[in-house]
Amino acid sequence: MVSQGVGGHEGMSGAPIWKIKEQYAAHIERAVQESLRYVAERSKPIISPNVLVDGICLGGSGGKPLTRHVVVKDLRKVADRLKLDLPSAGLFGNQAPMALYALFDGQSSASDPGPLAAEYCARNFYKKVMDNLSALPPNCTSETFVKAALVKSFEDIDTELLLQPDIQDGCGAAVALLVGEYVFAGVLGLCDGLISEAEGPPKALGKNQGRCHLPEERVRLMRAGAALEGIGPTTKVVGPNGFSSPVSRSLGDPAWKRTATGVPVLSCIPEITSTKLAWADKQTKRLNSFVLLFSRPVAEAFTHEELVKAASEFPGQPRAAVGEITTKALEKVGSTAQCAAVQVWLLPGGPTGGQDEGAENASEGPAKKKAKTTGQMDMSSARLRHILIRYQDDLQKGPDVKKVGRTRLEAETLIRELMRDLGGEMEELRKKHSKFKKPEELALRSEKFQKLCKEHSECPTSQKGGGMCGDLGWMSKDVQIKLGGNFRELVAALRPGDWSDIAQSTDGLHLIQRIA
Repeated sequence: MVSQGVGGHEGMSGAPIWKIKEQYAAHIERAVQESLRYVAERSKPIISPNVLVDGICLGGSGGKPLTRHVVVKDLRKVADRLKLDLPSAGLFGNQAPMALYALFDGQSSASDPGPLAAEYCARNFYKKVMDNLSALPPNCTSETFVKAALVKSFEDIDTELLLQPDIQDGCGAAVALLVGEYVFAGVLGLCDGLISEAEGPPKALGKNQGRCHLPEERVRLMRAGAALEGIGPTTKVVGPNGFSSPVSRSLGDPAWKRTATGVPVLSCIPEITSTKLAWADKQTKRLNSFVLLFSRPVAEAFTHEELVKAASEFPGQPRAAVGEITTKALEKVGSTAQCAAVQVWLLPGGPTGGQDEGAENASEGPAKKKAKTTGQMDMSSARLRHILIRYQDDLQKGPDVKKVGRTRLEAETLIRELMRDLGGEMEELRKKHSKFKKPEELALRSEKFQKLCKEHSECPTSQKGGGMCGDLGWMSKDVQIKLGGNFRELVAALRPGDWSDIAQSTDGLHLIQRIA
C-alpha cells in the first residue's frame, strides 16, 4: 500500500524521505558543532580571579570559634576536581573566573550563640552553590538565574541544618560569589558586607533584612503569627519558646522554625544583590576597590564609611586591612565577642588581570597573570628586600627559627605600624620628587626603610650596610615557593616599588618590597 498515493517515498509525517534525511544530517551537524564548542570551552586554561583575599577572626572567650570564614579561591578548579560541569554560556562564558567567599556568624542567631551551625555551613555551603550553578540550563545563565541559584543554596543548607539532631544553634551569613566581572552577594542575619569601588559611597549588602524593626520584616513576622516587642532598632521577635531575639533571619535555629503551626518564625532567605564591577579598566594604577564581609560585632561597632576608611589605609593588603578592622572592633565591643572580617581586594586589569586566554599554563593560576603587569622581564624572578618579624609558633620548624616572646597577633600589629610609616613616607616622596615617575625609583630614596629594618628586622640581611639593608637579592619563583606560606603568592602580585601584604613563611612574618 502506498502512503497518500504519492509513491511511497514519504515518512510517517508525510515528509519526503530525502527531506527527513537532510533534517537528520543537519541535526547531527549541530550536535557535532555543539560538542566541539563544549570541548573547546573546557580545554581553555582555568584562570583564577585577579584578586588578593584574606580573612581573620579575633576575640572570644575560649572554646570553638563562633565565627567561621571560607575562601574558595577558584570554584572552577574545585568543580573540575569534583567532575561538575559549571555553566559555560552567558555570564559564565569564556571560562569566566569564579570564586566564593563566605563568613558564617554564630553570634547572629536567634538561639544562644553556638559554633555548630557556623561550622556546618563552612564545610558544606560551597558544595550547595556549585551543585545549584551546575544545574542551571544553558539558556539560564543571566543575573536573575544566578541569584536564584544562590537563594536556593541558602534554602538547601538550612534544610540540611534542621535535619541535624545535634545542631540546635543557628548562624548568620555573608557570602560573595564572584563570576567574571560580577559579584553576587547574599547576606542573612546581623552580620553584613559592603562593596567599595574607586568612586562613590560604599554599597551596603545586608541592611534590608534580619532586623525586626524593618517594615517588611515586621509584616512577615506578624503573618507568621509571631509577637513583637519594642519599637525601633531595639525591636525583638518573641519565639514559640517564649524567648525573644533581635534576629529575624538565620540559618538553623530549629526551635524557631519547627513551630506548632508549621510556619517558621525566622526566614532563611538572604538579601541578594548583584553588582557589575568597574575593575575591568586596563589602567596600570591600582583601584581602591574591594568587597568586605564582617561579623555582627564589627557591623555594630562601625559604620560602613568608617570600615572603608580603615581598610583604605592598607591598599592591596587585605591581611593588614582585616587585622586592623577586627582589632579596632575588639577595642570597642570587648574581647569576649568574636570579630571576623574577610576582604577581597580587586587587582587592576579586570577578572583575568589582562592575561590573554591560553597564554599561560593553567597551573600557574593568578601568580603569572598578576606578574605580567610590568611587561619588562621574566616575572618568575624578582629582586626583593624585606623586614622579618618572628613570633612564637610551634609550626615554625626551620633550624634558624628563634623562639621569641611575641604572639602572631603582636607581630602583625607591629608590621601594620611599619606599613603606615613606610606608606606615609612614600606619599611624601611622591610630592617631593615628582620628577621620578617609577615607584621603584622613589622606593630606593626611602630613608625610613633602612632605619626600621635595622631596628625591627630579625633577618641577618638587616645588618647589611647602606642600600643593601634587608636586601634578599634576586629570588627565583622556586626559592620563593620553598619559603612556604603565602610568600610566593604575594610576591607574584607585586610591581616594582610595591609593598606586600603581611606575608608568612617558615621563618615568620615578612613585609616585602619589590625593587626590581
